[in-house]
Order: sequence, then C-alpha cells, then structure tokens
Amino acid sequence: MLRKPLLALLLSASVISAACSGDEQKPAVLIIDREAVDFGELEVGQTSPEHLFTVRNASPSAVESVSVKVEGSGFTIAANTCERFLDAGMECEVRVRFSPRLAGPSEAHLKVEGAPDVDSAVLKGMGVGYVEVRSLPGAGAHVVAEGDGWSCGEPCKVPVRKAQVTLRTAPAGFPTWGGDCTVVAGGGCSLVIDGTKVVSLEELEPLLRWEARRGPHPRSVAVSAGGDIVALEVGQLQRLSSTGQMLWSVPLSGGVEMALDGASNAYVVEYSGRVTLYDTNGQVLWTSSEAVEYPSWHELAVSANGHVYVLLSQGNVEHARQLKLIALSPQGAERWSLLFNEGQFNYASGLEVNAQGEVYLAGSVFNRNTTSGASVFVKSYLRKYSAEGAIRWETQAAWDLFAVNADGATSTVVPDYQSTWGFNQRWIGANGMTQWTATVQNGPGVVTLQTFSPTGTLLVGGHELLGDGTEIGRGWFSAMNLTTRALGPVTYVEGSTGAGGPVRISGLALTPAGHVVVTGGFSAIRDQDGGFIRVYDGRVLTGAP
Repeated sequence: MLRKPLLALLLSASVISAACSGDEQKPAVLIIDREAVDFGELEVGQTSPEHLFTVRNASPSAVESVSVKVEGSGFTIAANTCERFLDAGMECEVRVRFSPRLAGPSEAHLKVEGAPDVDSAVLKGMGVGYVEVRSLPGAGAHVVAEGDGWSCGEPCKVPVRKAQVTLRTAPAGFPTWGGDCTVVAGGGCSLVIDGTKVVSLEELEPLLRWEARRGPHPRSVAVSAGGDIVALEVGQLQRLSSTGQMLWSVPLSGGVEMALDGASNAYVVEYSGRVTLYDTNGQVLWTSSEAVEYPSWHELAVSANGHVYVLLSQGNVEHARQLKLIALSPQGAERWSLLFNEGQFNYASGLEVNAQGEVYLAGSVFNRNTTSGASVFVKSYLRKYSAEGAIRWETQAAWDLFAVNADGATSTVVPDYQSTWGFNQRWIGANGMTQWTATVQNGPGVVTLQTFSPTGTLLVGGHELLGDGTEIGRGWFSAMNLTTRALGPVTYVEGSTGAGGPVRISGLALTPAGHVVVTGGFSAIRDQDGGFIRVYDGRVLTGAP
C-alpha cells in the first residue's frame, strides 16, 4: 500500500497550480512508497526473495541526480532503475534482498537521495542459525545456553536467533569441549552464529571433588600441612584425609572453637574456657586449668610454634561481662593474661595471631541505661599486642569481621548498606596504618567470614538473603584479588536438594593442593542437622577451564 497519499495529492495539486499560475518552482521531493518492510526469518547464509520498492518524483520538475543506497548490514540492492534523471511525477524501482551473515535481528535503511530531504524506508529481518550438539558424556550432564532459555540433555539441533551464544554445563563443572567452541572464562563454549555450529561436550569434571554429610554444622575447620582436614562439630573432633576418609574422631563435652599449630596438632576451647591439645592421632596431650563460672562462646588462636591465646568471656549477660585474654605456652602453662573491663559489658568480635605470635583482638563495649535498661554503645576497637602482651596499636571502629595474614597485615570488612550486598574493605599494615580501602558493590550476598590461607590467599564467604532479608538463600565463596581489590569468580553452594537454599557456610580453608574446603549446613539455624564438609576443585577460585 502506498504511504503518504495526502502528501502526494497535495504535491500533485501544487504541480498544476504552479503550471497555471507561474509561481516559483517548488523544491524537489522524492518519496519511497513504504516506510518499512519486514523480510521475516531466514537461515544464515540464505538469500530472501526480492522486495520491490517504488520511488516517485512528487515534485513539479525533474530531478537530475537520483540515487538509492542501503545503510546497514544484511541487505543488498538486487536491481535498480533509480539512476540519475527522474522526470516530474515519474517513478523508478528498487529491488532489495535479505542475506543475513549472522543470526539475530538485522536492521538497515533504504535511502533515496537527490532531493533536499532524504527519504528512507526501514528494512528488518531475523537471521536464524543452528547449534547442533552431537554428543554428551551422560550422567545427567546438560548443555545450557547462557541467557537464551534452552538446554540439551541429549544430542540436539536448536535454532538460535542471536549473533553470539555462550554454552555452559549443568551441573557446573570443568568441561572439555569439542567442535566449533572457543573456550572462555569459567569453561564456557562461545559460538559466533554465522551458520550451523557443531559442538560436543566430551567430558565434564565436577566442581565438587567430594562431600561428607555431617549431623550438625561444623563449627571450625583447618587443614594440616599434609592435607588432612580437621573439623570441630558439636560433641566431636574429627580428622579426615584429603580424599574424605575418616581417620579418627574423639568425643567432646562442648567444643566451641578449634585451631591447628604448625605441627598439625589440634587445640580446642570448650564452653568452660579450658583448652585441650590433641596430637595428630587424636590423643590428649594436656588440658589447661582456667575455667569460667558462666559457660560462654570463647575465641581461640594458635601460632605456628604452639603458643596459644584464648579470649574468655566472663560474667553474665544480666549484670556485667568482662573479657580475659590468656597466653598459654606450648606446654599449656599460663604465660600472661590481660583483663578487659572497659565498661559494663565487654564483648569479643574476633581473635587472630600472625606468624610471629603477635595477637589481634577485636571487641566492643556497652553500658546499660539505669532508667530504661537499654544498651548504650561506648566503643568498638581492633588492637594488636606483642607476643608478650604489650599493646602495639589500636584503631577504634566496628571491626566485627577481620583476618590477619602471616605478615601481620589485617583485612577488615564492613557491609556497605548503600549497595546491594556490597562491602567496604580496609587493609591495615602490620604497623596499624591503613594502606588502602576499597568498595565491592553489588556483591553475591552478605559476607559472614573471611580467612587467609597459609599461602596468603584471602577467602571470603557468606550467603544470600532473600525476600525482605530474613530468609537465607544459597551459600557462596570467592577469593579476593588483592591486586585489583575485587572478588574473583563466585561459587554458589546449593541446598541439599541441589537448588536454592538455605545454606550457611561456617568455615573456609585451602588444601596444600589449592582445593577449597567448605563447611556449613543446609539449614538456616546453626547446629541443626544437615551439616557438610565439602572440597571444591581449586580452579573455581580463578575461573580457569
């Protein structure tokens, strides 16, 4: 159907009027008969039938130089009578074909020139390519098109309407691709759809190397120099081989936290405040004598040479609470102690030790309003003490989440409430001076723990928060790139049914081979049934295929 009939009629009238009245000549007008044509879908590499466009000189005089051209890709002029001269009221024809070189939408413009105003028509078409998956390794492996809504669990041929497609695997893993794939970060198969692309998924190594299901959530985890995994659970301390075989387990009356020394001996602090040393065979070597009146959750740190530091919570939540830091020798004897009684209620946030045996302590102080009974904040702090208990430096801020590397540098993390689960990181040198700060925006979830491996890798983990922020989703972990100050690839820990949550992560560690040990539980509440110890392939931290 012709477009702009009213304009053409008016222009025709103007030709007659000009001829009769002798008025000035009107500007030239060239009109294409259609505003747009959709050529529809066509397989990449094929050529569509020709579409005819009519160009009319709707001006009172001839146009000396008429030309047409296509601006854009995928469309070509097959035939053209619109060349140079076009008399008043006369028409010429252009025939256009669609030949998509890539899958996906194509758009171009057919333009006619020679008049002061350039007229154009929109050309549209959809290129369709195909991805042919010829083989899969079985065992439930699927090929999934990222962001394209289709997947194959068996050989298939799928039409694709995008210029580029990235294929992933389900479950996630380390795939070996064959065929037309270009392997990209994270082990994906990238395809430019300029025709039919043939791929095969030849092998799929899982991200998860092994898993040991536990009863309650493990409370602490550490890895020995030989690769054994030591985990503290409610009621027991256990040691597993690097392949998940149980080596030994000893019962406990109430272990709170556990740490290893450089010889891979395990130290456990219980609710009573006593510390017990277990050798590599699970035999008790000594138990400290210090105890508290009200059992509580205490902090523990052990240096490589076996110097032990335990931070005891003394008193009760109703009247007053103090903190006591005790340094024990490798034989379990008390070397020195410090009492923290800087307000009515003194709370611990963390305890760390570096390779030199220097101690890092985070805490906070509150008083109670005598009239309302409400808690009144006094201060928060992060402090460093020498191996002999002399204070080195202090910074007052909210450092609930910190980790110390072997050189004594401290990474602190504070949630950034202006972003979506982002956080602010501060790097404090061994001398207590801030060296840099960074902000991670739009993080994968709330951060609940960070820890350094013996090689200096900073592991960070947490879980998603769903709905109004009260429901726990998947767990997650990543390695912080301390050069770019950004999170590396994120690995999500799915629920026990294989999807979603809740998942809480309680511990992270690296094995000597670089694999990631993750402990936690498939429930929103700690110490419920559904605990796990998992070991992930170390490549998850780099995204290397």
